[in-house]
Amino acid sequence: MLGTTRGPVVTLTRHRVAVLAAGLLTVLALGLPWTASTEVTTGGWYVASTCIPNFNDGTIWCSGSYASPGFTTGSAGLSGNETVARVFLVGALVLITIASVRQKPRLLLVAGAALVLGILLTGLTLLGGQVAAVLAAALVLYASFSAGVAPARA
Repeated sequence: MLGTTRGPVVTLTRHRVAVLAAGLLTVLALGLPWTASTEVTTGGWYVASTCIPNFNDGTIWCSGSYASPGFTTGSAGLSGNETVARVFLVGALVLITIASVRQKPRLLLVAGAALVLGILLTGLTLLGGQVAAVLAAALVLYASFSAGVAPARA
């Protein structure tokens, strides 16, 4: 008897662990960087004034001083909560939670699709946030397919 009940129990435990890990990775992906910084900063400069004496008439001519504060162009790196992907990450997290509470594995398939769509819409940079989201999508899709949900066939 023990051998017949152990298979589904192990599968159910793996399924729950995969769903929990996917949820945690999705939350982690919200805080990790998704885009690299493109900022370029040029330093400022300063030219001091100079004074030249005029010995013919006893006056002194002085030039003005010039200063430039420098400037920064480009954009800073963005984390997951600052990109378009946040909508899909939060949506996937909600779907993962609903699927876990109500035991609806088909919602896990939709959550995996939302994660993949969020990754594709932000562009592939393979920074920490996207790697966490890819792993979360893989775990959600694994949990979905291990629960017996298969894509509909035409």
